[in-house]
Amino acid sequence: MILLTGILKGQEPFEKYPAISYTEYKDWKLYDKSEKEKKVYNTLTIPDFYENKDSITIQLTSFVDNWDSSYVMIYKNKKQIQKFFEPMGFSQSNVFEPIRIADINGDGLTDLKILIPYMGNGTASLNVRAIYLFQKSNGNFTKISFDDKMDGNRPERDFDGDKNYEIITMTLTGYENHSYWLYNLFDYNSTGLVNVNAKYDYPIMIQFLYRENYKITDKITRLKMKDFTLPLPEKYDIK
Repeated sequence: MILLTGILKGQEPFEKYPAISYTEYKDWKLYDKSEKEKKVYNTLTIPDFYENKDSITIQLTSFVDNWDSSYVMIYKNKKQIQKFFEPMGFSQSNVFEPIRIADINGDGLTDLKILIPYMGNGTASLNVRAIYLFQKSNGNFTKISFDDKMDGNRPERDFDGDKNYEIITMTLTGYENHSYWLYNLFDYNSTGLVNVNAKYDYPIMIQFLYRENYKITDKITRLKMKDFTLPLPEKYDIK
């Protein structure tokens, strides 16, 4: 685990670009209703979230008899406005990352980011479900979620200064008997996530070694790396 942490907290090539600045909220409240309702709730309220000072509450609801079926519930001033399905379980053990808020896509509206680890072992300990709630002009949200690998949080970066921060995903892939961290870039627009690798000469691949390594590999040409472009992140979902 020390090796993995070292690899992910080094100076990756994209770290030269400006990182997004979040406000973080950590006060998750657990309501264990497993005996009576067969449900577990994790809830966090952000006061004065909207421009008119209305609050928002995010509730993660999971079912004891089916941990692969959960819901992200959104409340505005304690009134439910939206409900999104997520194919994973939310429990006391994996709901600990803060909710991060910022204007991710540069439209002047505050968005939310939630990371839920899968709690695996080895390289699987890096597996997370990334959930983005992009605010719309009517105060509702578009929910985008996908599987990613990270240790803690990987901030979005602004590659071209347009304030629409690029989302960087990481997967572990093999090629010619070697393993590589593969990084793809995505922007959010009205249709969802769009791969923008071509704009910035991505994806990039960094060889997985038993030591710290942040260098783009020279074992694969940059042209060949383009064959590893992911049109969308793994297990991508939009609602």
